[in-house]
Amino acid sequence: MKNDSRSLVRVTNRQLVLQQLFNHPTTTRVDISRELDINKSTVSAIYNELNDEGFIEELGQGESTNRGGRKPNLVCLDKRYGFVASFEVGTNHLRIMFNYINGEVISYEAVILNNRDMLTIMQLMKDRLQKMEQNNDTRHGLLAIGFSVHGIVDDNQIVDAPFMNTNGIDLAAYFENEFNVPTVLENEANLAAIFERDFGDRENYRDLLTISIHKGIGAGIIANHQLYRGFRGRAGEIGRSLVVGQNGELVKVEEEAILNRIAKEKGLAELTPMQLYELYRQHDEATEKVVAQAMQQLQKTAHNAVVGYGPQAVYFDSPLFDEIPELYQQLRDWLQVHHVDIPIRMIKGSEMASLLGASSIAIHRFLKMDQYSLTLKWPKSVSNIK
Repeated sequence: MKNDSRSLVRVTNRQLVLQQLFNHPTTTRVDISRELDINKSTVSAIYNELNDEGFIEELGQGESTNRGGRKPNLVCLDKRYGFVASFEVGTNHLRIMFNYINGEVISYEAVILNNRDMLTIMQLMKDRLQKMEQNNDTRHGLLAIGFSVHGIVDDNQIVDAPFMNTNGIDLAAYFENEFNVPTVLENEANLAAIFERDFGDRENYRDLLTISIHKGIGAGIIANHQLYRGFRGRAGEIGRSLVVGQNGELVKVEEEAILNRIAKEKGLAELTPMQLYELYRQHDEATEKVVAQAMQQLQKTAHNAVVGYGPQAVYFDSPLFDEIPELYQQLRDWLQVHHVDIPIRMIKGSEMASLLGASSIAIHRFLKMDQYSLTLKWPKSVSNIK
């Protein structure tokens, strides 16, 4: 029993030292020992172990203290320990991202899908993974894979994904067996919330809400720094909420409904998001009317989500807002008038947010540190605007 207890303490100490490497751009053994209140000999032993494994990059000597003495040896997490992959399958696209273990983006690609057969898409993913492995510049190569799913996920299984037909294929099991690395599936809105927690603007909110508006609408909830998923992963399905429409009817608020209504108004068989944005910019009367009605419904849905979950801040993740920022401004102004007195922000670069969240959960899963807060390297191509 004593040996088991000592082993657990050592594992915990190792994870805490790793956490320090993630959460500080540069540090020293002395700083780690002081921050964690762990004796120097224990930290040195763990440091040497991590260094041998390739986690540590030595940066040279820093400045000595006012009291003089030896200059400290500065170190940081070595991003080239390994890399993770993340994938998002949309209605007509596949998004692919590779990241170093510190979260830094290696590459990002969006592929238009002309064929939505899942086996074809999976082969495309495999091709990209194999190509990345061939061009690998890290010590340990592929560490883990994350999937962003537009639907409900529970226990690494897709429960309900209306815009994605897997034909009964277990994605996680397949890719774990194929590449022999941990594979994690998670809901897209949850991943946008994880992105804000781990890559965010460093305000370190313990409780935050991300409202993701794509084909459907979902909310990602971070409570006390941890993702809240609810029973069987169903928390945050606000797109399935019913609100009162223009004629007193109960309607759902989601982008798909907006597209369908405008297509019907215009006598079209279907309408793409890009066509919607262009019609709106051209001040098409029917489009402006439908969008205005949808925004009124979205305002109520967002307000109810904020009131219901009680976050310290709320973020909006939406290609609609990326393309038409004035709609976000309308929503923000309406929420403020209706007494939402917390920070309201938009994630600019919404196409990458859930992939970055997927890279984060993949990194956490590889390290077996799901419950630890890790600060990952902020990507230049994604930013928040107030």
